[in-house]
This record gives sequence, structure tokens and C-alpha cells, in this order.
Amino acid sequence: MDAPTLGVLRDTALLVWTALLFGVLAYQIMRAWLPESITSIGRVQASSYVSADAVLVVAISALLLGGLQSAASVTADAKPEVAELSLSGTLVSIVIQLGICVGLLIYLQVVRGYNPAELFGLRRMNPLWAIALALLFMIPTIIIVNGSALGLNTWMQGFWPDLQGQETAESFRASDDVLAKIMLAVAAAIVAPLVEEIIFRGFIYGVLKRYTDGIFAALCSSLLFAIVHLHVGTLFPLALLALIFCAVYEYTGCLLVPMIMHGLFNATSLIVMVFFPQIQP
Repeated sequence: MDAPTLGVLRDTALLVWTALLFGVLAYQIMRAWLPESITSIGRVQASSYVSADAVLVVAISALLLGGLQSAASVTADAKPEVAELSLSGTLVSIVIQLGICVGLLIYLQVVRGYNPAELFGLRRMNPLWAIALALLFMIPTIIIVNGSALGLNTWMQGFWPDLQGQETAESFRASDDVLAKIMLAVAAAIVAPLVEEIIFRGFIYGVLKRYTDGIFAALCSSLLFAIVHLHVGTLFPLALLALIFCAVYEYTGCLLVPMIMHGLFNATSLIVMVFFPQIQP
């Protein structure tokens, strides 16, 4: 990662954390003095979360953003290199992601006494209907997100030093290891949507909504989601994608729909990279 990219990501992360700090304080004051000014939107119920859950959100966010600290070791004049895609490395990444997710689910089930399936509305909708809705919502989502990415990259070409794709995408393009590519496809289309939706939309968004409101929580959780992907060129498009997932979650009350949308979006990106390598999704 080059120094300008690291700087933008760090500044954005600092902005989000500052907004969260003052935002939570401001909303608590408004709840105490002007309770009628705080209205609940959508179908996501967040009232059962407590301060211990908020502490866990801070811990998970710090863990996920730890990639920024490790990236700080890259010098400003170092030429970015495409990391080699390996089967073992992809497996380790999958195990880590699933480990964080399972740990969160155990905490919710055992420590807090929640039923994650009910908490995230997974039983609220028939799976076939959830798939149908996800397919319907994906059409405008792909147009909006990819259109914003194309426009942003076109605008940045004149001044940004490095417009390479995400490191994972570039590794996928450059690799000749078929097994590693298949495992990465599984990670992107199945594991990442499952883990990231539970963590970002299910838990982080829900807890932030409990202490602020839906719009503020969606903005902050979406920016955190975009930052952890460690790529400036997709920072805004990924935040926009996450906002759409939040809106769909609120509209349906079922986390399964954005999970399926997330998997479809990642799978579409992989298909484009395989069959149209000249295009940078």
C-alpha cells in the first residue's frame, strides 16, 4: 500500500471514529432532552443491545482496522507489488474470518442470551422469496455501484499515483493456481458475505442504531466496511454498496437478503475478472 492511500484511509477512519464519539454523545443528550426527536425507521430492532455490546463493537472495529497499522510499515517510496495468491493463505484468511464470526455468534447466544437467527431476522422470510428479492435489488445495485466506481476512477486518473485494483483482485488476476482461485472464489462469494453481513450489518449497524439512529448508524458502519477493504479507489463505491445493504436490511428486516446480494455482487465481480480481464470491476 502506498503512502497516499494509507493517509486517506487513516484520515477517513479517524473521521468516522470522531463522528461516532460525538454522535453517540449527541444522540444520548437528545434522547434525554428531546426524546420525540429520535424516531426509529425500518424493521431492524436494536433496542435489546446494551453497553457491553457497544464495547464489543469498538473491539471488533479496532481488530478489523488493524490492517491499517500493519500497512504503515510500507514506505512512501516502496513500489507496490502484487501479492502471490496461495491456497494456504486463502484458507488461513477464511479460518480467521469464520473464527471472528463464530466468536461473535457465541457471545450473542451464550453471553447475551440472544438467538442470532431471530436477532437478525433470518427466519422472517422464506429463503426462496429472499433470493427473489435479492435478484431484483441487485439489478439497480450493480448499475449504481459500478457506475460510481467508473466515474470515480475516471476522475482520479489525473492526480492519484496508483489506480490498481484491490490487492485481492490483482492477486486473482495474476495467479495461475487454479485451486487457489477456486478457494478465493468460495471465500468471496460465500464466506465473506456471510461473515461481513453478520458483523457489519447485523451487529455493528444494529448496535450503532441502538445508540444513534438508522441513518447515522448506516453511514458510519458503511464507511467502516469500506475502510477495512484497504483501497481508496473503491472506498466510496463500497460505502455506497454497504448503504444499499443497510437499506435492504431495514426494508426487509431479514439479513439473509443482503447476504445473498453480497454474494451475488462478489460473484459477479469474479466472473467479470475471469471472462473480461481487461475490465477492472
